[in-house]
Amino acid sequence: MERDTTVTDHDKIIRSDGKVSMDGAANAVSYDAWADDYDSELVAWGYEAPTRAAALLATHLDGFATARVLDCGCGTGMTGAALRAEGCTGALTGYDMSTASLDVARDKGIYADLRQVDLNATLPMAADAVDGVLCIGVLTYVEAGPLFREWARVLRPGGVAVFTCRDDFWGSRGFEATLSELEDDALIRRLETTGPMPYLPGNPEFADKVRVIYGVFQAR
Repeated sequence: MERDTTVTDHDKIIRSDGKVSMDGAANAVSYDAWADDYDSELVAWGYEAPTRAAALLATHLDGFATARVLDCGCGTGMTGAALRAEGCTGALTGYDMSTASLDVARDKGIYADLRQVDLNATLPMAADAVDGVLCIGVLTYVEAGPLFREWARVLRPGGVAVFTCRDDFWGSRGFEATLSELEDDALIRRLETTGPMPYLPGNPEFADKVRVIYGVFQAR
């Protein structure tokens, strides 16, 4: 039976209680159903994370204007569009599990390469291949520690990663300890961690209940 996609599975992936799946294939089904309306709904909810993250990368990454950037969990390409608006003209690579979202991103014509990739697995990219990584609104659904190590591998020395994490997950999932371990292993150098900031202020499920922290680190 063909799946009815007229109603998205928001209740499975947009949850203030944090009870979300970390199964990439299962989450892709929900994001596939949402892809056509995703951009307009996120804008209506006051979603500014792609713009803020692109500005952070521009601030911290030397050579931002021509940087090769991996948009890790690119979805429909809102972050890629924010990078272009911020002045990045380099090659953009986008990875995501949702094929429908990748189709929307492809139509924007801003990515050199778009691939369906499970971010809980090894990234299909050579070492030192990119100058920057952005991962926005994604770590809710992914194990951060192994993925951070993958970013340290694919980033050139001195390359910069910018990511977001829900403020309620920052402590409960041990982000401080994870980053400290990477520093102790001489893989990264932390550059900035913001305080909690608005995430989806116009969404009644999130509003002021869930905020977002921006983290920035440099590969060594």
